Amino acid sequence: MDFYHRAALILDSLDQKKGSVKGLCMAEAKKGKKVGEGARFLKVVVEVLKCESPGRSSAFIDIRHRADNGMPLDVDRPHIQHLLTATKLLASEPTLFVPPTSAAALNTAVKSGSAASANKALKAAPKWQKQPKKTPTPENLANVMVHDLLFAKRGLSLPKEHKVRKKLEKYKPALDKENEREKRRRKVATNEGLQIALPEKVASSLEGIGKGKKREHDADRFAEEGASGLEFMPGEIRWLRVNTLRWSVEAAVEWFEKVGWEMFEEVDEMLAASQSKPKVFALDAHIEPLLALPASVSLPTISAYQDGRLLAQDKASCMPAWVLLSPVLADAEEGLLEEKGKGKGVRVLDATAAPGNKTTMAAALVADDRISGKVVACERDQGRFKVLKDMLKRADAKNVQPMNVDFLSLKPDDPKLKNVTHLLVDPSCSGSGIPSRLDHLIPSSPEHEHLTRIRALSNFQLAIVSHALRFAGAQRVVYSTCSVWEQEDENVVMRVLAKKEMREMGWRLAKREEVLPTWERRGRVEACGGDAELADSMVRCLPEDGTNGFFVACFVKDTDATPIEAPNMPERRKIEAEEVQVDEVEMSANGAEELAEAAATGVTAEQDVVLPAVANGKKGGKKAKSTVTQATRNAKEEVLGKSDAVAAPKEKAPAADGKGGKKLTKKQLYLLKKEELKRKKAEAGGGAAAESEADDE
Repeated sequence: MDFYHRAALILDSLDQKKGSVKGLCMAEAKKGKKVGEGARFLKVVVEVLKCESPGRSSAFIDIRHRADNGMPLDVDRPHIQHLLTATKLLASEPTLFVPPTSAAALNTAVKSGSAASANKALKAAPKWQKQPKKTPTPENLANVMVHDLLFAKRGLSLPKEHKVRKKLEKYKPALDKENEREKRRRKVATNEGLQIALPEKVASSLEGIGKGKKREHDADRFAEEGASGLEFMPGEIRWLRVNTLRWSVEAAVEWFEKVGWEMFEEVDEMLAASQSKPKVFALDAHIEPLLALPASVSLPTISAYQDGRLLAQDKASCMPAWVLLSPVLADAEEGLLEEKGKGKGVRVLDATAAPGNKTTMAAALVADDRISGKVVACERDQGRFKVLKDMLKRADAKNVQPMNVDFLSLKPDDPKLKNVTHLLVDPSCSGSGIPSRLDHLIPSSPEHEHLTRIRALSNFQLAIVSHALRFAGAQRVVYSTCSVWEQEDENVVMRVLAKKEMREMGWRLAKREEVLPTWERRGRVEACGGDAELADSMVRCLPEDGTNGFFVACFVKDTDATPIEAPNMPERRKIEAEEVQVDEVEMSANGAEELAEAAATGVTAEQDVVLPAVANGKKGGKKAKSTVTQATRNAKEEVLGKSDAVAAPKEKAPAADGKGGKKLTKKQLYLLKKEELKRKKAEAGGGAAAESEADDE
């Protein structure tokens, strides 16, 4: 029963939007530390979700049918919940899916007033359950167990004499009968017709878990990749980065060929050959230390991966560090570092470093003797900071200084950071570009909740990028997300470039020739106000490119050049920008936690794991909460262009009209700004609003 309880807890966490499918499965598996348990959780949870998620095709119950038959209109979990309702299982057995030795049962026994009942419950509970323990909701526990009873090939994983199994099997004939009725009504021949279809490659990967001799390898592969925040089931290509802190690309190629692998010039050729040859690989055309292998390769069978000479990292995730530092490598090759005034000792700061793939790649790129660079890696969360340190150890990244601090708490004019010239900014985002998160299986948020979250994330991203650009010695800053939404990508870049402060400091976007010039997919022109040249400076990736969905933009500083003009933002964009400013003033005045919520609920491009420290809320405690509060305060000040040192008290706010009149409070300033915004909206007319709606779609 313990496995079913824990699988149901994962479903509870998904209902509460606490993480992704794979991340929560991995976090729960870490608690038990059993080999292969994470893969088992993933398979069971996905199979249950396939039967339970919202209808996305005609194969699912339509609302009109449910209304006509007196059924609830909630279609979040249509099939299994329908079976439970039709057979009245939960109503007939109200205690069947309530763990008898749980904290809830103990509390019930105590509240009953019977000392004998309480003592009996305490004695029956194992030692590890006598302390209050989180228990799953009966509904989700029923979902998991009924799924296995009806659809799992081996049925329920419980002893035949287990009392829960014996009771549940009494309902099997009624459940089977209703299941067959549903298949006839939906006009499908198999149980699969009642489920959400998975992408072919995802389905085949899940099908392979736990079968034959590869079972242990599959489980170990899942555990290894989940612990480092990588993606399970990535598609046709398995990307491996040569860790040049321990190896060279030349040595890697020689090693592969020596142990029987065949190298191809092009990735497409390698993929074609992989249909008949298992051991093939290719060098990537865009990023020098990157190798492409077939996705079917089992990493634990490659000794160079086991000892850290090769690191699994998606190609898109390699782009930020490569875009940031490849010009430095080129200058080092030609001996131009001294001539260009850069000299040795390039200093890189990774603003949100965990789990550490981008950090270790940056460390490898600047470790060259001709550069002698170092990396400062910031990570505010204690649990993820531990993951970062483990990754640095695995990669042998001795030129990295990890710091368990919030990047937004660092002061850009801190003398200790004056030598920081290059910054990686990969803030929390929606994670909408990561297909293997399996988010399409999770009931979707209402549209207004989704848009509110994306907007909050966008504000946070603007804050953290703006903070990075204010560092005194900064010359080059790369901004990246694993999102495909323009609100988190081009829009953030446009809002940064619209800031007069940033333009006067000399910041502009690096031209295409400096940002992966041969990569075809670029920024969206319409999201850049119709400026094709500006869009061409940005990089986009989609799953059809053999990578995760991704976005990269590079800001460069040129203090000698004339400040660039503000970008051509459509009228509706200007209104949106002013709306954000108004909201930010309101947040500052009223103490809203919107930015902290964005940082807490988003994911980074490398993050798809909810660590136990985050998932169960036990580690970090009050200290972690205070860190988030401080981060929120700093983020608000960054969006507003303020700092603790210069923020004026409310009673000393400058007069609104600038004529030395009566001082206005922040709230009064906000109200004035809001009135001005209403007037501009009225002047813009209804056409802008309609256009805004269409673009958001």
